[in-house]
Amino acid sequence: MANHYQPSAVLRDNAKGFLNGKYRGTTLLTIFIAGVSYAAAMLMVNLNSIITAGFLRSGAVSFSATMAMYIIRLLLSAALSVVLSVFSFGTSIYYLKLGTGQTARLADAFYGYKENFSRNIIITLAVNGPMLLFEMISTFLQQLYSDYGNVRFLIAAIVFTLIGLVVTVYVEMSLEIVFFIIADFPDYTAKQALSAAWNKMNGHRVRLFKLFLSLIPYYLLAVLSFGIGLIWVIPFSLESVAQFYLDLMNPKKVSGEWERTV
Repeated sequence: MANHYQPSAVLRDNAKGFLNGKYRGTTLLTIFIAGVSYAAAMLMVNLNSIITAGFLRSGAVSFSATMAMYIIRLLLSAALSVVLSVFSFGTSIYYLKLGTGQTARLADAFYGYKENFSRNIIITLAVNGPMLLFEMISTFLQQLYSDYGNVRFLIAAIVFTLIGLVVTVYVEMSLEIVFFIIADFPDYTAKQALSAAWNKMNGHRVRLFKLFLSLIPYYLLAVLSFGIGLIWVIPFSLESVAQFYLDLMNPKKVSGEWERTV
């Protein structure tokens, strides 16, 4: 019998089932991650102000000095983003535990920082690197356009943004499950985990993309609730992806219709 993979609707239903009665923990985790992200954003704002003030005090207002200031700010922002993204390992383990009936704890969120941090940074760079690179280039070009008014900078920024969007989506669809793979195979090196994720997603990138598209209406509803609904939607989407991974790694060998897990 051929492998039979579950459609997005069933993956979402399974996610709802496994989250039932677990929203206290997922809410705490969501608020915690949001709080850390907000604190990091505020830190970056302050660092940007310090860097800008330092350049102005030194009287460095030449073109090269201005470009150096922008580049330093962008590199710091990218570095902070990568470090924060290591939380993806912990949240993946948390929702993978929920999706397999295990006990998940808030402490799981720190897994990526406690276990083989250097490997996890490399993986995070591989997953987020393309997005950060194109984002940095586009932001840099937009700043040049703002400063000098040359429309060529604006056109280049738009082109890089569009190319970056395509590349980012493809890379993320190819490597989205790498965090779950580390949870299942903690002894993997960065290269092994990335290769395993990329190869396993062959023929399944469109399925994952469809799952993400099916979650958009939930995020729209959350926005209409002034963001309050994100406390439920974010765990729901993360658990849905965990269900996708579990289904991908252990599909049902059936000839008939699929069945809900819970």
